[in-house]
Amino acid sequence: MAHFLKLQSISILLAVLLLVNIQLLANSGRLYLLMGDAYMLAITMFGLVSLILFTRLIIKRVRQLAPSPWNLSLYVLWLPYLALFTYVWTQIVPAPGEAAWPGPAVGLLIIALTFTFPLYVFIVHMVACSKQRTT
Repeated sequence: MAHFLKLQSISILLAVLLLVNIQLLANSGRLYLLMGDAYMLAITMFGLVSLILFTRLIIKRVRQLAPSPWNLSLYVLWLPYLALFTYVWTQIVPAPGEAAWPGPAVGLLIIALTFTFPLYVFIVHMVACSKQRTT
């Protein structure tokens, strides 16, 4: 049961990482209205910092997992959490007027980000497994 909960916590971290980056892109119009021309630098810096911090935390958590075939479920377990967190986010922070909507290309970036995310999960999982102790 403890292994299952560890897998779920890692999946939640993965979903939150993707959610943060998706919401940064989706709310770029709002950030532009708030920050002016510095919004792109803020999105880039916050996205990279969150990526680095979450990657370190996820690698640390994956190293604590015992080797098991169930560890491969990390490649898909983040998806339901992402859907749930996105739904909750849109209920808490509703869409504003049209002035703050992102451009049409942002949707394509979000789709590309979501489709390439399993590759990120694979790379993080392999890096964490390569650094595990073998006793």
